[in-house]
Amino acid sequence: MPTAITPRLVLISGVSGFLGTATTLEFLKKGWKVRGTVRREEQADAWLEKYPQYRDQIHFVIVRDLADDGAFDEAIKGVDAVAHTASPFTFSFKDNVKDMLEPALKGTTSILEAAKREPSVKSVIITSSLAAAQDPAKGLDPGFVRTSAVWSPFTWEQAAKETIPAMVYLASKTFAERAAWDFFEREKPNFSLATIVPPIILGEALQPLSSLSDLNLSAAVVKHIIDAEEIPPTAVPVFVNVNDCARAHVEAIERARTNRYLLIGGDNDNCVIAQYLREDFPEQAHRIPTKGNPVGPHWSYDCTPAAKELGIEFTDLRTTIKQAGEQLFRLEKELPEKKQAAM
Repeated sequence: MPTAITPRLVLISGVSGFLGTATTLEFLKKGWKVRGTVRREEQADAWLEKYPQYRDQIHFVIVRDLADDGAFDEAIKGVDAVAHTASPFTFSFKDNVKDMLEPALKGTTSILEAAKREPSVKSVIITSSLAAAQDPAKGLDPGFVRTSAVWSPFTWEQAAKETIPAMVYLASKTFAERAAWDFFEREKPNFSLATIVPPIILGEALQPLSSLSDLNLSAAVVKHIIDAEEIPPTAVPVFVNVNDCARAHVEAIERARTNRYLLIGGDNDNCVIAQYLREDFPEQAHRIPTKGNPVGPHWSYDCTPAAKELGIEFTDLRTTIKQAGEQLFRLEKELPEKKQAAM
């Protein structure tokens, strides 16, 4: 098993995204140099404009399509570690296989194949999702204890025919993560492999934003609650803070861990979020709906490996929502015209 490594050079895919930026900042703060992939040059320019203090510590490479053969061959040269945070996260697509399943699968296998060919790589971490560790047919499943040993039962054939976009996304994350572990068992590379399995990721969006419409789906949860006449149903009954998730990526790399880590910070409920927003931002209380259906009893979870092996101490929901709320209300003042256009 590879030994723990000292801060050197890490390749981070999806560096300009919600989790990608948070993860990048954690690496940079710990003295790492970062090579980040972006799809367009303007994404790199915007990132450096927001974080000029890291100009000498980070540089960017353009990878327009993660699923292309050899997409990471040049980007991976000379790096000590790889953090693969990029993956399709959208419910707007036409072809299940071509637009979601294959890109997620090929993006993961492409970066692993490149890592195996690059002798400098000592550790790889891949961002999976709680979607890969649940069976939607079981619903909230009270009494069940979810651990990192649980996998989604979706088959490729089912996913190809599925008509609900969220289920296709669930399947794409399952296939991508299973492919990673299959690769690791089959190829036996000279690097450690860890996967992080988070639920919905909440908190302050640290990536460059030009308008509120730039917020990704998980970062926009607070805005969706405020914009609604009634509190929207809670999509996922658990959450993790974005900074905790980012730290888990760094710790798994630095400790050269090989494991699958379920990463859950606590229970999540949109009705509770609305209550916290009303209490912590009383001047905004008139905008926040009061009617909604709370989450009922649901499965519990065991994240002991993440706490023990990675040393993660989880941020609670109230603190997380306060961080997100402070940012949202600040952005509404800073970007008034674009805010109106986005809404």
